[in-house]
Amino acid sequence: MLFMRFLKFVGLGFVLILAAAPGTPCQAAADGNVAGTWHFAGSGQLANNTNFDNVKKILTLASSRSFENLALTRFSDWLAKSLFSATNDQSAAALRPLLDDLLSAETMSALGGTPQGPLNFVVALRLDNARTQAWQAALPKVIGAAGQSFRAQDFMGQRWKLADGRSFWIVNAKDWLLAGCGDDLAGVQTKYLQQISQSGRPGPALNKSWLEADMDWTRLARWWPDFPRVLKAARTEIAFTAANQSFMMNVRAVYPQPIPWKFDPWRIPTNTIRDPLISFTAGQDIAAYMNPAEPLSKLADNPLTGQFYTWGLGQMVLQSYAAWPVADATNSLRRIGTEAPAAFNPDLKKLAAGELRWQPEHDTLLWGNLSAIMAPTLQVAPETNGQYLLVSFFPLITNGKPAPDDLFQQIRGRTNLVYYDWEGTGERLMPWQMLSAILPILPLTSTSPVSTNITPGVQRMRSALVTEEDWFSGVKTNTLNGNTITEITRTAPDELTIVRKSPFVLTSVEFILLSHWLSGMDRPPVNLSLLPPPAKVTGPGVSPPRP
Repeated sequence: MLFMRFLKFVGLGFVLILAAAPGTPCQAAADGNVAGTWHFAGSGQLANNTNFDNVKKILTLASSRSFENLALTRFSDWLAKSLFSATNDQSAAALRPLLDDLLSAETMSALGGTPQGPLNFVVALRLDNARTQAWQAALPKVIGAAGQSFRAQDFMGQRWKLADGRSFWIVNAKDWLLAGCGDDLAGVQTKYLQQISQSGRPGPALNKSWLEADMDWTRLARWWPDFPRVLKAARTEIAFTAANQSFMMNVRAVYPQPIPWKFDPWRIPTNTIRDPLISFTAGQDIAAYMNPAEPLSKLADNPLTGQFYTWGLGQMVLQSYAAWPVADATNSLRRIGTEAPAAFNPDLKKLAAGELRWQPEHDTLLWGNLSAIMAPTLQVAPETNGQYLLVSFFPLITNGKPAPDDLFQQIRGRTNLVYYDWEGTGERLMPWQMLSAILPILPLTSTSPVSTNITPGVQRMRSALVTEEDWFSGVKTNTLNGNTITEITRTAPDELTIVRKSPFVLTSVEFILLSHWLSGMDRPPVNLSLLPPPAKVTGPGVSPPRP
């Protein structure tokens, strides 16, 4: 679990800062019951934007369309049962075509409700007459009853009473269709309809961004109590833009009080980190932003209280490593070696994910019984530039070329840098695809492993696995030469700024885990045939120096 937790933070650090913790009130909301808002330009409006050409190549692949249909079919089934209490597949089948509009149409949305009430939402979709009529015809089939007519501002709508006492409603307003659940966001409905009457839109059009969001995770956590809350409170304002065939993400995370973060001059294990690199991550005192109950805080030598570094090599798929500086490597290792098994083995046993074993004769902490092809270890790093502890998922090779100093210059001298991550996203997809099948990094679903028995449920799972594998292959081909760079800087004692440049929005590990969740695959079986030949990588993707 020590390795599992460590990887979870370094691979998903920025996502956890955005979403894993509660936040302060959402200032962008006009209604006091609003906990979150977002505005999406819609894939239809982005079709003619040349900055999305590479993404369009990916999304128009046959494998991409199959994966999209798989994910939306699963979501329509869940939504039909959870929201509309459907008891048959016909409701989900009628709902499924409507979900395409949530991806293709421009949408403005709000989530929230009263403190003790259920979650309410309002979404405004820009639809033509044909799609509006499709919604009006499909919803009685989904819900199993005709709606009651009602007037909202200058427009007519339909309303249905749901099993939980809430109402579901739609309103046809010029070029927009409003849909919502509950009455707690009546102020949002009124505001949207009034602005449509006045200007033809529920709100101003997006200018440079293709998606903007403002989320209050404290209030949303009431409706999602099982959502992992690992880091301290932060309200988040998010904007996505695109330029020069790259996505840009800009996030402002504001905390309700200053965070006592500390900085130490960067101590990079330059003699241990070697080429050919396909990823490099550096972090500093992430523990300051974590809730005290997080399991790594059980260790006297928590690696996230200081600096840490992770990197991946392109020679073999499992060559992934992490290191952090310590004052006394041998004694620190021995403390972790005795503390970690007691702290984490009970959870590992529940996950059927092996166990941590301290081997004093080798001064090694071993993660045993995890996989037939991998046994991660924690040891003293063979570093001559100070003392470090080293996590290895594959035996360390130190005779490669030194990593380019240009890469390390991205963090040296930066006293407000909390987190830096660079990866060759296409090259890094394969290692994370393999590691996600072996490591219990972040359980996302309750899906059972694929069985050898041929049953309808297992057959569906096998079909999902094949669809997901085809989807990965298409993405890897089209992002192979793209680099993703993420930086988190401390711009004030109570504020972080997150900036990312990427060919496909997500890092490789985020993409893999999101895909598993969307497809219903939690920890798919390891396919050893996926092991690639040695990658031809000569550097970390840092731009060459100008002449």
